[in-house]
Amino acid sequence: MFLKKKYIIFTLKFLFFYEVYSKEIECQGAKIRIINKITTEKSFFIMPLSQTLELDNAKVRILRCLKVENDDMDDEIAILNHQPKVQKNNEEFLGWIFRSSQYLNLPLNVMYDIRLEECLLEDPIFLKKE
Repeated sequence: MFLKKKYIIFTLKFLFFYEVYSKEIECQGAKIRIINKITTEKSFFIMPLSQTLELDNAKVRILRCLKVENDDMDDEIAILNHQPKVQKNNEEFLGWIFRSSQYLNLPLNVMYDIRLEECLLEDPIFLKKE
């Protein structure tokens, strides 16, 4: 219970800091890096917002992507939805991923490592592999 309250207070402080001291720029797409953990193949995908990328074992969508500028450090963050094709114990992920803190919040996928590379200001229109 105490840890849960501590986590909520940390989250509120973090969100307040971003609101007060930062400037947000809405982006129209995202570039993500996907590493196959089995073959170590690295792929880059340019995605428009809300378009679904079908992997072998999951579907990935970027719902929102922001460039956050503040005095100390610039960052890029995105809301990512990760849906496994085989549902086990409600493993769907919907949350913020950060470019600067890659290990802070990630979807769990046994085959793929999914990272945010950058938010794109211009709408890429179509999903494409780079």
